Amino acid sequence: MKRLTEGDWLDHGLRTLAVSGHGSLKAAKMAEALGVSRGSFYWHFKDIRDFRERLLMHWQTLTTDAIIREMEAKADEAERLPDLMVRAFSAKPQLEKAIRAWADHDADAQAHLIKVDKLRIGYIHKLLTMAGVDAKIAGSRARFLYAASLGDAAIAPDAVSRHSTADLHALAALLTR
Repeated sequence: MKRLTEGDWLDHGLRTLAVSGHGSLKAAKMAEALGVSRGSFYWHFKDIRDFRERLLMHWQTLTTDAIIREMEAKADEAERLPDLMVRAFSAKPQLEKAIRAWADHDADAQAHLIKVDKLRIGYIHKLLTMAGVDAKIAGSRARFLYAASLGDAAIAPDAVSRHSTADLHALAALLTR
């Protein structure tokens, strides 16, 4: 029988969440889909609540922390905001939508989503102020840009590329004036 790691379970959990929603995050159902026993699940997680908490952290690590680290590693600070916008506006929205739907029904998921939203908006704010935008103005621009990326994905979820890289770079230039 195949041995699964905690990461295998968490990755499967994110795929399950994106495709089937938070109601499908059940140990038996996921174990069956992976072709393993529930014992494998309980080897890595105390219970389903523990799994869901770690799943939210895993989502944050992949979709926020790692991207911020990647942007911070860019030598050219001026490219960080436009590159982040290209990432945000071309991301597949299924997982983000599923997390937000889960947060509508679960206080723990909602609290974690609020934390991630603050991290993301805070990072955009940082990039805008680094580009010379006044901090007060950067705050509203950061919220607007973040909301626009979420809304854009909601109105065009199946689009492969909703905006050209050149258009997003031009928008970034406009926002940093």
